[in-house]
Amino acid sequence: MIRPATKSLLVVLALSFEWSVGLDSIVGTPNQVSADTLPIDDLPDGHEVLFSRDVAPVLKKNCVACHNTSDDEGGVNLESGEQIRTSELDDLVVPGNAAGSRLFLLASHADDPVMPPEDNDVSASILNPMELALLKRWIQSGAIVDQTTDVPAEQNWQPLPTELQTVYGSAMTADGRLSAVSFGNQIRVFGTKSSEPIETLAIVEGEEAKPAHDDFVQDLFFDPTGHQLISAGYRNVKIWERTPFEPATIPTINQDETLAIAMNANGTHLAALSRRGELSVAEVGSDRWLWMKSFDLPEDLKTDDPTQVRIMLDSDGHQAAMQWGNTIRIVRVDSKDVETLDAASAFTSMQWIEPDHLATATGKLPAPAVSASLSPNGTTLWISTDSGAIGQYNLADQSYVEVAKTDPVAAAQLADDNWQTLVAETLVAAQEKDVKQAEDDVAAEKKNLESIAKEIETKTKLRNEKQVSVEEAKQAAESAAEKLAEAKQVVATKENELAAAMKELNQAEKIKARGEARLTDLEAERKRHQQVLAKLKQDHESSKAKAAASQSRHDSSRATDATLAVMDSGSRILTHAANTDDASQNAWSLWSATGDWLAELPELPTDGQLIASGDRCVLIRGTNGETQAFVAPPRSWSLRQTIGASTGPSPFANRVLSIDVHPSGKLLATGGGDPSRAGELMLWKVSDGSLIREIPNPHGDTVLCVRFSPDGKILATGGADQMIKLWDIESGSLIKTLEGHTHHVTSIAWNLNGRQLATASADASVKIWNIETGQATRTITGFKTEVTKLVYVGRENRIGVASGDSHFRVYRTDNGSRETNAKVSGDYLYALDSNRDGSQFIVGGASGAATRIDKSGKQSMEYVSDDE
Repeated sequence: MIRPATKSLLVVLALSFEWSVGLDSIVGTPNQVSADTLPIDDLPDGHEVLFSRDVAPVLKKNCVACHNTSDDEGGVNLESGEQIRTSELDDLVVPGNAAGSRLFLLASHADDPVMPPEDNDVSASILNPMELALLKRWIQSGAIVDQTTDVPAEQNWQPLPTELQTVYGSAMTADGRLSAVSFGNQIRVFGTKSSEPIETLAIVEGEEAKPAHDDFVQDLFFDPTGHQLISAGYRNVKIWERTPFEPATIPTINQDETLAIAMNANGTHLAALSRRGELSVAEVGSDRWLWMKSFDLPEDLKTDDPTQVRIMLDSDGHQAAMQWGNTIRIVRVDSKDVETLDAASAFTSMQWIEPDHLATATGKLPAPAVSASLSPNGTTLWISTDSGAIGQYNLADQSYVEVAKTDPVAAAQLADDNWQTLVAETLVAAQEKDVKQAEDDVAAEKKNLESIAKEIETKTKLRNEKQVSVEEAKQAAESAAEKLAEAKQVVATKENELAAAMKELNQAEKIKARGEARLTDLEAERKRHQQVLAKLKQDHESSKAKAAASQSRHDSSRATDATLAVMDSGSRILTHAANTDDASQNAWSLWSATGDWLAELPELPTDGQLIASGDRCVLIRGTNGETQAFVAPPRSWSLRQTIGASTGPSPFANRVLSIDVHPSGKLLATGGGDPSRAGELMLWKVSDGSLIREIPNPHGDTVLCVRFSPDGKILATGGADQMIKLWDIESGSLIKTLEGHTHHVTSIAWNLNGRQLATASADASVKIWNIETGQATRTITGFKTEVTKLVYVGRENRIGVASGDSHFRVYRTDNGSRETNAKVSGDYLYALDSNRDGSQFIVGGASGAATRIDKSGKQSMEYVSDDE
């Protein structure tokens, strides 16, 4: 099925009739015509019309949005054939009589009120002639409702046309070294040093590689390390993971008896030369040697410190070239003779080009080289130096580029620890403000209680005075019986004054009691904030200590211990780092041909040493002397799991439009639903794709964006119903609803402090919300069209914004001022993501282009589809 590109994800695809004038107008006089009847096609005689195949899709597309179980405008529910047949309106559908059926009369504009009305607010269109013909034939044929299922029919998916390369999704690793971009239904991974993709993700079925999805990829999530990528599409979500190296069987190799070990260029065969002069060749995956040849070795190779020996096998493992000094020996499986070649000078590397052609590399290198590996195309040498650095040497122009000096894994850990320290610093500062506010509240309440106490003291004194006055009045009354009536009046007056004084005193004491209770609560709140602050400060100190340790490890590390492996026709480089503090932390790293660090490889033994390598295999010797083979995967990322299906049973009703992963990495949130019908919001376990919770009726329309709070306690969602909702992760209950936008809520972003939320909308505005009060503290306007995506800029009170006018902008959230306004490739922009500190962004849009840009608006790289 080909899904055409739309100008916006927010276009409401489900149209509707609008039975807006109520029941009386629908059951009005059938012959009262107020509009010209629409044209109706003629169907061939005998053409069978099925409700499930021909009529239900028409009603779903044009009517069900406003006439369903939850929203039956005018008392009409068109959600199913059964509900149509059992409608309270007797003439809604009259089997065998289309002219007497209100549904057909209004849809064909043969009667008023015509449906849908011209001024409908859901972009509904009138039924076309063929749709009216199908509806008419169905009614005339008896309005029979055939049995159907909720499982969609098998789709005949066709490749998307090359011009449909809309970028709906982009994602970036936390350190910004890798970016993933969707082009139509394809996903490509890019680095920072080249606009060429590092890899295109694919579904591999035998020899065929299909695009990542059948339909448009709607959203992407890259985990911080770059080891996992999650993509959302039509009725499914796919979890991709970095494919590990797999161990392979090889014959046992005695380290003490071996002079040299090598692999052929494609990594299918290995060779070992023993101190006895025995060359053995085996195929990777077998524990037996294929063939062996013996010959005499020079005496200097039999010493405890022999001359270095190099071996190069040809592609099929049938011949080997051995080199020591200026001598090359050629050994073949089908020949008893050993051919000897004398080179003019020593060389650094050799490579079989063809069965009868051996290439060697010589010359002075720009830095002392521990090892040098020639790329398969013979143009580049990858070099490891005695200082532990790795670099590329271009043979044509003799230029040298240093790729790395230190262990990239140590560097990544240091960067992450430093970032966590900055995060802790931010949270401490925010919590210190909360503590200060709590202390101010306590102080204010204490001052208020002091004032109340003084007031009570005054009122108590007044009450006492009134009591004395009453007693004096009583005594006066007793001593002046003749003035009894007058005295009684005086006593009554005094008693009233006393009652009033006692009432005021009682009220003051109640106010004091409430103030004391409030003070207790405020002091408890202050204590809570102080405890949180103490914990945050403790975490901050721990993060600083961890960062200091990482700094020490990083400073003492080297990018490689000795050798490196050029693999996969030169597109991948494997290195083993050296760390003088802790050898067990010596990680293996994978690099691209352009020098982008791709990933750490924890599946390889950290205490191992690279012995030999080929395109698809490496030999690693551990400290126990055992040599192991590890086969590289054909693809760096592979599909681990699919949730749902583009055809067949699926938990998703339609496109999954937004995804996000919990800070713990364990939970996946998905948002989507049927347009103009109902939203879908589900939580999944990332490890196995199992459903944890589905939140029923989360929004009245499609869920367009989902985002976890930085502390992982809240999930914020936005929908086409203009609402933002906050959900408790633990219970799944609704915390509060934020209202204020007048159109679809298209994107959500959390401030790192967890106290502030930013939302974007198709109403061409961005709102900043106070989470505690649920009130919008600022609205940023002035956009020419809808705002499609936004992200907070690192720890700052700034947001990066993408919109439909091809511009990337940065705004301050404290005063709403704009700091960056850059026009980028991509036309109508849909996709936006950033690295963790907000220094780099990746944006993309309708034209099928994505741009790497910094927060000042400087554009460093443009990524496009290979199909461009």
